[in-house]
Amino acid sequence: MPRSPYRAGMALLLMTIALVALVAFAPARAAEGFYGPVEVRKNEAPLMKTVGDYEELFQRRGYRYDAPAVDELVARLGGHLALPPTDAYIRYRFHVLRDPEANAFALPDGQVYFNTGLLALLENEAQVAAILVHEVHHTAGHHTILQYRSIRAKSVSSMVLGPFTLGISDIFLALSVYGYSRDLEEEADRKGAARMLEAGYDPSQMARAFELLLEDPEEETPKRATAWSTHPQLLARSGYSRALATELLAAAGSPLSLRVAAEEYRRLVRPVSIETVQDLISVDHPRSAHALATRLVAEDPKDPALHLALADATRALGARPLKLGPAAEVTDKEKKQNLKERAKLTRAEWEAMRLATPEGKETLRHNLESARQSYQRALELDPNLPEAHRGLGLTLLGLDDPENAGKELVIYLRARPDAADRPVIAARLKQLTEKIKKRSSPDEQPPPH
Repeated sequence: MPRSPYRAGMALLLMTIALVALVAFAPARAAEGFYGPVEVRKNEAPLMKTVGDYEELFQRRGYRYDAPAVDELVARLGGHLALPPTDAYIRYRFHVLRDPEANAFALPDGQVYFNTGLLALLENEAQVAAILVHEVHHTAGHHTILQYRSIRAKSVSSMVLGPFTLGISDIFLALSVYGYSRDLEEEADRKGAARMLEAGYDPSQMARAFELLLEDPEEETPKRATAWSTHPQLLARSGYSRALATELLAAAGSPLSLRVAAEEYRRLVRPVSIETVQDLISVDHPRSAHALATRLVAEDPKDPALHLALADATRALGARPLKLGPAAEVTDKEKKQNLKERAKLTRAEWEAMRLATPEGKETLRHNLESARQSYQRALELDPNLPEAHRGLGLTLLGLDDPENAGKELVIYLRARPDAADRPVIAARLKQLTEKIKKRSSPDEQPPPH
């Protein structure tokens, strides 16, 4: 598995934001797909050539997630669910991208990409099948090509492309990542649910997958607009998918033995999920990281790595509360405002602002104390867990316990002499030593009474 941290922003995919207006405000949109052969027109050939280059490009730039067991699962399910290609340019292949965003997309030549963040979110194999079968229907129904044709005349000619955006040749990627018209999304859902049942998977898990995608611990959806992140559409899709599953199962007659595979799936994706916790922390989504880590601990309370993940996520909260406000439903308008507010200041500036209030200081103390307990629980289960000593040391430092903080950080450095953060931790230890010396100095002692 990759050791490098998640590349915040993942440039090639995030650049699709520049083309959102092209899809969102297009006056004409494809209403349904076509599942027979569709010839690529001359002016579309360069676009298909660019699409073909992505597979190697994603690999070269390190976006692909390298975990054979996970790759095999996605490839096996995708291959089982994919429809027979109707065109020579369609060749299905399935890949996993390291990205904590809960997203998946399919390109018109048969490339299907599934994000690690989505693998970590889903509960079972049937839900993975639901997402994959939806995506392969986008390719089989030629949705990208047809939607491009429906908007090309009035939209493409008026696009403004800056130095950090995709070019015209990347429009098929933009359409695939951002999503299609509601009609095409619903078509992929409905045809996909029927295909799930045909392949032996419980179609009701499609609705459950949509419900999971509706969860938003940060209360900032959409963080990035995609077909899998828009609240109203997801709510509607969950409703009609559940009704459709009921109809399909009733029409099937006698009770069927349908595959769900929850426990084995969650065991398989546990390493992915732990890395996703860290990736969510790195992009400053600690509430999402905390929610995922809490779920992981509930799945296996005796795994020290899961308690470590929960401790890291809790410490990453800093002075921000775990919940933003009352339990009442937060509207999409309020979520968008929350997202705008986040962008006004840096992470450090927000933290300083929170710590300027008594509530913020108390929240930080509470979060650090909770993190301390999780680190200690991890070390009770495995005393030889260097990263838990590191996290505990940094937590104790925040709780103003320099002596014990120093001990934990020394244990970490001895266990990880080649750690990438060794210079940072060594500098912290030096500061701690000076602080302890000052505390023990006679000049610092209070005068006798």
